[in-house]
Amino acid sequence: MRAIAVIAAVVLLPSAGTAAAADDLLQVYDRARTADTELQSARAEAGAADARYRQARGQLLPNISGSASYSQVSQEQRFEGTDGADAGFGGGGGNDDFQEQQSLTLSFSQPLFDWTAWQAKDAAAARGEAAERDLAAAEQSLMVRTARAYFDVLAARDDLEAAQRQQEVIARQLDRADAAYESGLSPVTERQEAQSELDGARVEAITARNSLNRARDALRQLTGQAPAGLAPLADTGPASVTEADVETWLARAQSRSPAVAAARRAYAGAREDMDSQQGGHLPTVSLVGRIGESEQVVNFPVGGTSGEFDSITETRSVGIELSLPIFSGGATSAAVDEARYQLEQARQDLIAARRQVTVDVRTAYDDVTAAAARIEALDAAIASGETAVEAARAGRQTGTRNILDVLEAEIELVRRRADRQQAWYDFFSAQLRLRQAAGILVRDDLERVNARLAKADTATGQE
Repeated sequence: MRAIAVIAAVVLLPSAGTAAAADDLLQVYDRARTADTELQSARAEAGAADARYRQARGQLLPNISGSASYSQVSQEQRFEGTDGADAGFGGGGGNDDFQEQQSLTLSFSQPLFDWTAWQAKDAAAARGEAAERDLAAAEQSLMVRTARAYFDVLAARDDLEAAQRQQEVIARQLDRADAAYESGLSPVTERQEAQSELDGARVEAITARNSLNRARDALRQLTGQAPAGLAPLADTGPASVTEADVETWLARAQSRSPAVAAARRAYAGAREDMDSQQGGHLPTVSLVGRIGESEQVVNFPVGGTSGEFDSITETRSVGIELSLPIFSGGATSAAVDEARYQLEQARQDLIAARRQVTVDVRTAYDDVTAAAARIEALDAAIASGETAVEAARAGRQTGTRNILDVLEAEIELVRRRADRQQAWYDFFSAQLRLRQAAGILVRDDLERVNARLAKADTATGQE
């Protein structure tokens, strides 16, 4: 019988799943935290921003350096009188000796006034804080992306199972149509209609299988590995919509969104950058000091007698050093203009971030409300669909309905059940996106969603 063959094929397909331990949402998220490239990139940028701040701060701290040198010098000395005759000392003919010279120096410098360096430090600090906010935004984004990819796999698996269920239902009806036709109880058209529906269901199953593979690849991109299986949603009750209104969510977002906070700190950094460039017109004052010692062998012959001796010089100095820029060819003014334009760019980015957060909050809030209403409507549609299936079957027994009517009712019921699962996935995803837009999404929110999944002993195994 065709029904037996189709049912056996459905059971043996790996997508149908077997009872086995499966990964839940938190396990998938924990793997994504170590494998996701976007999050790792944000972490690296936060570390680089901290290093840039330490570099900028170092320009205001004492600078101590040392130097040493050693050299051999070839030197010729000759002493002559004004008439060109031997002056009576120095050997007359001169000497060509190699002499040793060596020195040690320790230098110290402490900036006392450097407006450019001070403002550059403040700008680096602001950008470091912006990078930390970006990292927080990346953490929240990963939670949403992981949940969405997880639910996309579940939805694609539901679609495949629905297509397989449709094949099973149609195959049973086709067997009945064959039997009725062979017995002369129904026309051949019913058999042909059932066969057409079965062929269409096979096409849908192929499409659903391809969609499942794509969804699993997207999840693998986040975690770096393909999951052996995913825990499905358990039986769920009514969807509870958030108690706060959209204006409350908007107020939370403007004050707590990491995207807005990052843009705000980037704007502050740009303002400090402009102040730093304006410091190029100002003098710098530093406290400087130096300690040094140099030693040199001096050959000073007198009366034909060699007179080598060591010359040792020790130096100690401390003072105030002032540097005043006078003319730089317009480079300083150009740098100030560049910083001013970058400040305006940062201001526009801040405005855009605030507007985007407003859009994100309103969109997510509407999606939560719509998904909850859709779940309620689908619950009613499933109940009425079950009644419609019973009515179609009864009508076929009395001759008022044909096999196509029964198939359409049964297939529609399968689709409504799959649509209800999809509505739940959309509901949970929208809830997470709403909290992300408001800047309050944390791991506990994932745990609450994860609690709605089936336990390991009821989860399906390999996809």
